[in-house]
Amino acid sequence: MYSEDTIKKMLDMFSNPLFKKSFFDFFVKMQVEGIESAKRLWSVSPITDSFPDAAQIFEKMIDFYIVLGFVPHYKYEEVIKDNERQKREIDFLRETVRQLQESIFTEAGDKAQEIWGTIIDKQFEMNKDISRNFFDLFKELK
Repeated sequence: MYSEDTIKKMLDMFSNPLFKKSFFDFFVKMQVEGIESAKRLWSVSPITDSFPDAAQIFEKMIDFYIVLGFVPHYKYEEVIKDNERQKREIDFLRETVRQLQESIFTEAGDKAQEIWGTIIDKQFEMNKDISRNFFDLFKELK
């Protein structure tokens, strides 16, 4: 009936979140308006007295068609809000980790510089001792 290319294009179209949301909003609106039109026509129908609970049936049908979409609109809004909240939390966590790494690298750099300075100072002291011992050795030889 449909070629593989047509089916692939339709699947690509339905995978687009904007199209999916708009399509299901249109579908729900179309169904709700159809049920409301049927309800208006039912009220002027000559057999209305035969089905006194028809208005309630139409209301239940409206609720059914609202929920019929893959994701009801209120659930979609909840997911969007939750997604935004999670993005803010992730940004906060990334910034916190970046600051921690920055402080660790700064502290490690300061400690490395301090240790390097201590090593250089000890090296100078050893060189002074070696030169002093060397000169003392020459003094004894003379």
